[in-house]
Amino acid sequence: MTKAQIPKAQIRLKLLEAGLRLFGENGYNGTGIKEIVEAVGVPKGSFYNYFKSKEDFTIDIIGFYSDTLAIQWDGLLEKGSAEPLAALRNSFEMIVSHHEQCEVRTGCLIGNLAAEISEASERCRQKMHHSTMTWKTRISDYILQGQALGTIRNDITATVLAEFIWNAWEGALLNMKIVGSTVPVKECIRLLFDFFLKP
Repeated sequence: MTKAQIPKAQIRLKLLEAGLRLFGENGYNGTGIKEIVEAVGVPKGSFYNYFKSKEDFTIDIIGFYSDTLAIQWDGLLEKGSAEPLAALRNSFEMIVSHHEQCEVRTGCLIGNLAAEISEASERCRQKMHHSTMTWKTRISDYILQGQALGTIRNDITATVLAEFIWNAWEGALLNMKIVGSTVPVKECIRLLFDFFLKP
């Protein structure tokens, strides 16, 4: 199917997919609506049939990215060990494997957007905050299970541990982009799972 043959019902999804890719590669400020519609092969006016503004589009991109990532994380966690700590580690390692296979290591869309627009758009900041809280809750639930089994330290609450993991992981993803290597994220995983999270 050529770009010109994209059914109208799919155009919105294609715009979101293109925006997600371009935001990852070029950033928010480096991506214009012109580049987005050209990537899909639709007129610029079509964009405004689905989104009122670039800000509204970005809010939907954040939701689209978060929903997609949630499905990926759930799939990775289910494929991993029944033991929560091992399942968490496996999910992180699989994400690193994905980054190693990509020519452009885009890191985390939310982390990237936070640096660019969190102070400029309160609506986008709130959407990013909601998305990160959903992720942290998922991780916290697994930590609680591991604490109940005695495989994860319980001298720190699951909520605080999940918050720390988020902070460490986002920092490592940022450093991955700076050094052009997955070494920072691999080292982050090693320290978290071999030392910090252990009882």
